[in-house]
Order: sequence, then C-alpha cells, then structure tokens
Amino acid sequence: MSDHQFIEQRKPDISYPCEWEYKVIGTDEQKLRAVILAACTPVVPTITLSNVSKKGTYFSLNAVLQVEDEEMRLRIFTYLKNSPDVKIVI
Repeated sequence: MSDHQFIEQRKPDISYPCEWEYKVIGTDEQKLRAVILAACTPVVPTITLSNVSKKGTYFSLNAVLQVEDEEMRLRIFTYLKNSPDVKIVI
C-alpha cells in the first residue's frame, strides 16, 4: 500500500455566504452562457470569457456569484457537470 492512500480527505473550510467562481469549458460559448445562467437561477452570475483555444474549438468562461451555502454551491456544480454542453467544470 502506498503512502498517499492514507491521506485523509477533508472538506475545504468555506464560510458562507461567499463569492464563488466556476470555470466552465465547452465548444459553444453561447450554449455555455445559457447553461450557466440556468444553473445559477435565480441568481445572475457575472460571466466573463477566460480563454479560447488556438483553433477556436473550446471556450473557457468564468462565472462568479454569491453562494449562500454548500448545498447551493454543489447544486450549481452538479448542474453544470451534467450538462451535455459542458466538457469540464472546475
């Protein structure tokens, strides 16, 4: 057994409410914006374009908003992660 298997998984210490940022990556900027807005409803996040791949195939957007609690933070993350338009969410 390797040493890393004994490292305890801890939840991050987050004080709510707080400002939270999601990085969302996909192939269609407009669809990503729509998915982010739907995921965050009724809160309207600030969405900014973070990066575009060299060939213009992938778009990276940052979505910043006030999350009230862990349940809200995880609900938005899960919604984004499960969207077919989202390739990666961080």
